Formats: sequence, structure tokens, C-alpha cells
Amino acid sequence: MNKDRLIRGGVFYTLAAIVFFSALEAAKFVFLLGSSKALYPISIFMFSLGYSTLLLFVSYSLGQKLLYEGSRSNKLFTIKRQSMMTLCMLSLFSGLSVINMIVLSEFASGSLISSTLTDLSTLSLQYGVTTFIGTLIVLFVVMWVNNIIVDKVKTA
Repeated sequence: MNKDRLIRGGVFYTLAAIVFFSALEAAKFVFLLGSSKALYPISIFMFSLGYSTLLLFVSYSLGQKLLYEGSRSNKLFTIKRQSMMTLCMLSLFSGLSVINMIVLSEFASGSLISSTLTDLSTLSLQYGVTTFIGTLIVLFVVMWVNNIIVDKVKTA
């Protein structure tokens, strides 16, 4: 087996597993929220349903992309094709995962019933958007360095 393909598969299949696991957690949370006997405000329920649907969509698209990248036979980690879309999706995924953790912790502690949509959206925007921007910057730098290395390897 080719060492480069094994490394590529390990990296991308691990990322794909993380993405799909997070999507399952979001779907499980919506199921738990809907089947709970506690009465949640409709705004909290719609907020949770909205971000979970977005997380499921992003996870599906990102998982497809990662599985495709893992199965390619090229030796190099070339991520130039549709790279900004993938970086934005990965950053959005990390931001939504942080929002998922915030809402799940509120749900587990029982304070989701007494919290308002303003409190929840303030927490989500404060941490989720910061994570999105930070991840986008880090991934852009990693892609830029990777493309420089790939160009040097191709010309050498």
C-alpha cells in the first residue's frame, strides 16, 4: 500500500468521522428536545431546529468532500480546487459545533427551559462566530503554507 495514500486516507477519513458524529449528535439533540416532556419556548425550539438543520447540511456536504479527498490517488495534499468553499464549510462546521456544545450544555443542566432566546443567541454568537473567524484564519494560513510546499515539491 502506498504510504502517501495511507496518510491521506487516515487524515480525511478521521475528519469525516468527526463530521458525521457531530451531525448525529445534533440530530439526537433535536429528537431529545422534541420528545422531552418539559415545555420549551417555541423560539428556543425553532433556534435549536434551525442550527441543527444547518449543521446537518454542512456536515453532509463536508463529509462528502472529505470522503472524496480521502479516496483520491494523488500523492500530494492539493486543496486548491474549490478550496475557499471547503475552508468556509470547515469553519462554519466548527462554529456550529461550538453552538451545539453550548445548547447541549444548557439542555443537560436544565437551564434551557428558563433561558431566553436572547441569552442563547448572545452566547452562541459570542463563541460561535469567534470560533468561525479563528478557524477560517488558521485554515487559510494552513492552506497557503500547504500550497507553497506543494508548488516547491512540483518544481523540484
